[in-house]
Amino acid sequence: MKDLISMKHLTRDFIYYLFGQADLMKSRHLKGEVYKPLAGKTIITSFPPTSIRTRVTFETGVYQLGAQPLNLHMKFEDAELIEDKIGHLNCWMDGLVIRHGNQELVQQIADLAEFPVINGMTKDSHPCEILSDLHAIHEMRQDLKSLKFVFVGEGANISNTWFEAAAKLDLSITQVCPVGYEINQELYDYAKSNSKGEVLITHDLDAGIKGADIVLTDGWPADAEELKKFMPYQLTNEKLKLASRRCLVNPCPPINRGHAVPNEVMSSEYFIGYKMKESLLHMQKAILDEYMDK
Repeated sequence: MKDLISMKHLTRDFIYYLFGQADLMKSRHLKGEVYKPLAGKTIITSFPPTSIRTRVTFETGVYQLGAQPLNLHMKFEDAELIEDKIGHLNCWMDGLVIRHGNQELVQQIADLAEFPVINGMTKDSHPCEILSDLHAIHEMRQDLKSLKFVFVGEGANISNTWFEAAAKLDLSITQVCPVGYEINQELYDYAKSNSKGEVLITHDLDAGIKGADIVLTDGWPADAEELKKFMPYQLTNEKLKLASRRCLVNPCPPINRGHAVPNEVMSSEYFIGYKMKESLLHMQKAILDEYMDK
């Protein structure tokens, strides 16, 4: 495949192949080995100013693999047609990593581009982030299919991509959320029909996290009235006693302490967020190496 736009486009074997490549990137990194397969290439990284972790790891990865990162916060929705923007970039560029809200627009850019396009995040999907998290969990726990994944939060890009991952890797996954904040029915049906694991949605936090091995969260709505609906779903050390003895909590950054995850959990043995995100650099490099070294 030329582009990485959605987890749906990946196969199970390819995902595990990327895990292996990320392991190799990590090994080279720890040994200080020089590996520059992208030497001489120029890759645009288009991120908004708010992007920290995704931009830092992708641009560091581009540099470490020998290419030149060219950061442009590109506006694709203005008077100039996308066809004309991409038509010119086709003359010069070797790749694009883009973070943009509109999934359909990112797909349109990929269809027009002669160079590889990697989705750094949209409002619907965050494939590279979840591939990195999966790689880290696989490194720690090995057999992903034996784990109970629980996502506490609303249906959005992070939860969407975890359910897509469940469909690809036969994961057992449960979404816990207030009524009205479920992932969309089409995606739920997709995961339910493709995963050999148990796929559920519940509005009962206690029932949802019972026996959980991996608890995942995302940011909660900023609106005060919506936030009230979510506060009963806050994870606490007391609630996490319902999970498995070795349960790990992985909040998706940026982490708003006191919402989904209070300080007591952030300082507990459940929290693995910082160390887990070490995999971001190695997975971004594995993805860049696979897609940009053409």
